[in-house]
Amino acid sequence: MTTIRELVAAAGGLLHKRDLVGHGATDRHLTAAVRARDVRRPRRGWYSTWPSTDPRFVAVAVGGRLTGAAALALLGAWAWDRRPPDVVVSVPRTASRLRRRRGVRVVWDGGDVVDRGGTATVDARDALARAVVEAPSFEDAVVLADWARSVELITEADDRAVLGRHRPDASGLADWSDEGAQSILESAAGTRLRLAGRVVERQVVVGPRGEAVDHVVDGTASLETDGREHHADHFERDRRKDLLTIAAGFVPCRVSYRQVREEWAAVQEAVDRLVGLAGGPPPSGRPEARLPRVLGARGRRRWRLGRDPGMRRTRTDFALS
Repeated sequence: MTTIRELVAAAGGLLHKRDLVGHGATDRHLTAAVRARDVRRPRRGWYSTWPSTDPRFVAVAVGGRLTGAAALALLGAWAWDRRPPDVVVSVPRTASRLRRRRGVRVVWDGGDVVDRGGTATVDARDALARAVVEAPSFEDAVVLADWARSVELITEADDRAVLGRHRPDASGLADWSDEGAQSILESAAGTRLRLAGRVVERQVVVGPRGEAVDHVVDGTASLETDGREHHADHFERDRRKDLLTIAAGFVPCRVSYRQVREEWAAVQEAVDRLVGLAGGPPPSGRPEARLPRVLGARGRRRWRLGRDPGMRRTRTDFALS
């Protein structure tokens, strides 16, 4: 006989009583499963196999669904801070009888958000739209946008509508982001170089087998970022790529996770010198004119983008398949 726990686990970790009853469960079975701690009840009528600290469990206990950075973290979104993000709970504008929790923030969403997503989390693109505007810095917002491109959560066809759903200026992240970033290192490095006034191309092919460098800066120097999982057995491959990079006409530079994370000033100086040695321009200190201006904090926003004259008007609604 299938147990209550097995039924709930098969449903992804959360199931309503009516569905369990449909499988033949009785009140006696459900009570016994809760007492045996095979399942927990985050809220009346709901049964879960998640621990009570799981952000989805917390969201359901409050009376809504998980949204924002905490929802994206469950999908593996890139983030520098390894601590669990703050729990943000999406509820319908007509919601009542919420069970507030300390440290948990409730946001009120319209019917379009309510109508999509799962039982415990909002649709991933709705979570992204909220996470980018609540990001602790502009760099963190671009990192999320780059991650969303890397997993094809957004595309060039819908990026502006998704990113600018909650705040129109956030649609400008589409200009700062591109699909070439394959890690948080590449995303952050590219953004910092662009903020310094450098022109950055990502994943530029330099070899006959499709070998590509992470960044080409001002058409002269390449920047490769080696993640924490980088191993010694990559040494020969990397040296070969360095030779291919030089043959392609770029001055190579390779940096580690720690250097990007903690020693960026030294990396920036090295890149500037390499670009100069290769005959490239000095850093302008200003991003390209095509990129929306980065503005300071205001209210809850830690970052904002200006509306540049060349910035396309965008709709903030989007369809989900």
